[in-house]
Amino acid sequence: MYRLSVHLHLQETGKHDITRRIVVLLALAWFPVIGLAAVEGNLINTSLDVPLLHDVKFYTRYLVSLPMLLLAGAVVDPLVAATIVSFGESGVIDESNEGKFNEAVRNLNSRKESMVADVVIVGAILLIALGVITFTDQQSPYGAFSNWLSFSDNGETRLTHAGWWYLMVSSPILMIVLFRWVWRYLIWCEFLFRVSRIKLRLEPTHPDLAGGLGILKIGGFAFIMVFLSFGSMVSAALAQEILYTDSTLTQMQIVVLGYVIILLFVMKLPLFFFAAQLVKAKGLGRLVYGALGYRLSQAFDEKWGRSVIRESGGRLLEATDSSTVCDYADVYGAVRDMRIAPIGLRDYLVQAAILALPFLPLVLTEISLTEMLNRLIGALM
Repeated sequence: MYRLSVHLHLQETGKHDITRRIVVLLALAWFPVIGLAAVEGNLINTSLDVPLLHDVKFYTRYLVSLPMLLLAGAVVDPLVAATIVSFGESGVIDESNEGKFNEAVRNLNSRKESMVADVVIVGAILLIALGVITFTDQQSPYGAFSNWLSFSDNGETRLTHAGWWYLMVSSPILMIVLFRWVWRYLIWCEFLFRVSRIKLRLEPTHPDLAGGLGILKIGGFAFIMVFLSFGSMVSAALAQEILYTDSTLTQMQIVVLGYVIILLFVMKLPLFFFAAQLVKAKGLGRLVYGALGYRLSQAFDEKWGRSVIRESGGRLLEATDSSTVCDYADVYGAVRDMRIAPIGLRDYLVQAAILALPFLPLVLTEISLTEMLNRLIGALM
């Protein structure tokens, strides 16, 4: 797909300018559907339950989700590349294992632009499109609601011209971009798994509380734009269900909560590949620094705790022994608090809040924007 984009001048080699790609893909996926629906009279047809102008899912997919998926490349690629370089130069990989690490990097790069993967993705999406068309011949995607996508002809459901374009062109374009991101996330997970099989030189006293692996969470966090894009599609589907069925926002809360929890699990699971090595490093660290702490405490006690001379307080203020004990306490605290994965509670909370953002507009399905503004103004007055 990358080579095809360069060949079609949708992208310049080594650059992440997405403006051209967004314009071209919207010209293929969004504008023809708008034009065909307008010609067929289904754009603002008030006799339809769901005219195209009122289809929240359609606008969200192509004016929000698709641009975000394209923009994600300008975020993910630099961050992942910087993460790999920083990790390789951090000293966690010793010289004897550099070959294994470099092999994992080469495998990641080769799979990222795999032609086989692209062919499988395109083939799978075409099969899905054909399956949806077969399903549409039996039942409308909107159930009993009349819509711009299909119409009833002598008891049989038929696709409109706009519907044909949407299912055979627009939807596959979006799905190809989305599935390629799924593939890229999977090979990132595979890369982390390969690295976790290498014997790493972890430092239990490292301030990131992960032995020096804290840099890896940046690479995973880079993919959050992809999850946000998918979340916006899920949010639009829920909004459509609330607007056109008896479902309520309260009933959808469990769906939103489940979605956020599942995505957090998917995003953080690869970091637990390193749990075994981190647990081992923590155990060894507590043994080593525990023994060192005892000897340090014993020496401090012998010098100061058992002294009865009156000048001992002044001497202690001038000595460096107390600061050494305090520094050791900080070091041992880092070993004691070492995590089994390079991520903390704050990271979970921040990412959960970000993943929940696409669902905030669902509030507008039950409270109008005008009413919300009036309540806010009333609260401030």
